[in-house]
Amino acid sequence: MHSVRSLLTNKGPHSVVLFWEPNPNIYELPSFQKEADELIQNAKEIGLTIEMITGPNPNWSAIKNTLFPNGDPNQTGIAKWTLYESPNYERLFPDLVNECRNQFRSQFQSHSTNESTIKHFQKVWTHNYLKNKTNLESAKTDVHWFQSFSAVGPNVLFLGASPSLESVVETIKSHREQLTIFASDTALGYLVPNGIFPDYIVSFDSGRGTLYHFLTEFPKEIPIITWLGGASFLFELPNPKILVNTGHPLDQIVGHLFQLENKQNWPIYQNPSLNLLGMVLSITKGIVDRKFILSGVSFISEMGKSHCKGTGYERYYLPQIHRKQSLESLTKRLYSGVRRGKNQIVWEDLNSQKEKNPIQFLSKESPLDLTIHPNGKPKLHSFQGFPPKVSDLVKWADQDQSGIISVKTLNTWLRFSPG
Repeated sequence: MHSVRSLLTNKGPHSVVLFWEPNPNIYELPSFQKEADELIQNAKEIGLTIEMITGPNPNWSAIKNTLFPNGDPNQTGIAKWTLYESPNYERLFPDLVNECRNQFRSQFQSHSTNESTIKHFQKVWTHNYLKNKTNLESAKTDVHWFQSFSAVGPNVLFLGASPSLESVVETIKSHREQLTIFASDTALGYLVPNGIFPDYIVSFDSGRGTLYHFLTEFPKEIPIITWLGGASFLFELPNPKILVNTGHPLDQIVGHLFQLENKQNWPIYQNPSLNLLGMVLSITKGIVDRKFILSGVSFISEMGKSHCKGTGYERYYLPQIHRKQSLESLTKRLYSGVRRGKNQIVWEDLNSQKEKNPIQFLSKESPLDLTIHPNGKPKLHSFQGFPPKVSDLVKWADQDQSGIISVKTLNTWLRFSPG
């Protein structure tokens, strides 16, 4: 139930939550029924619908018809779904969870999860999680476990690394004091040499190639927003680390242990696009009257280029450049003239959010009209401390059956865990 409780304090992008409890020994308890009724009522007050489903064989077709009497939500485009599976229940009820997963995907198929990305990176995520956690413990480094940002009327600027970023540098400089800048790690190599120092650097890619984006010297005071499964190189930098709960099974376990042992809430922030822009939109969504501004974001090639100058891609491909092989020809595979896959997802999500929350694209032709509230700078809410012991994490992670955690890596944890 702790996952449902967290939704009431940090409402995600979904307006409907289906909570399934298959065990009659639990859902028949009066205490469970009483708390379920209270959660449903409290959810209604914040515009959230919670549907409690009980029993081992739910009628998914009837549930779908009750929620969407006017037709298939996937065909009409009015709903996107995200499936969360409790690691503990995957161990206790593997057949039931597998049935739920299959029925869910057939009835409420989510277009928001990039399964190929998950399959490609799952072993890297698990490996990095252990390595980064161990490094934090050995270095006795406190990190910030992200909870939320709060402010009234701030100007939040997200900077990607598309070629259009080069045309707005002077505009950003002239309005710097009125902006809170979240910069993608890819853009760092262009921003810093041009005298723009962001308030936060956002980096969630777990690949070793992330290192190339951080070869530029930048102030060690700038916090890096990332997660425990991020690139290991980040955790060797002196910059403060702000760790976000991504909803990965290991993050869910750590969040549960924090709640259980320290009474600290580490809320999940969903990012269906698996993109840095999607993550920044998610973690700043709770800011009151947020004015969201974008630059360097297009997800398509511009003027024959995939990115602005100075990115890590230039450093990576530099040894391969010669008289007959240009940088543009090497990087054209990164983006084409058409948005596809997760880039198309985040673009559609961005356009849908524009109807509810004003989002402005910064360009030379579109001047900024900014107003700054006295309390407009976002305030970071977090708690500090060390993650749970490796042995405790492994004990819980060993129960996960989602396939997202590599069994081979877990066995290594069990053999070499220092406790």
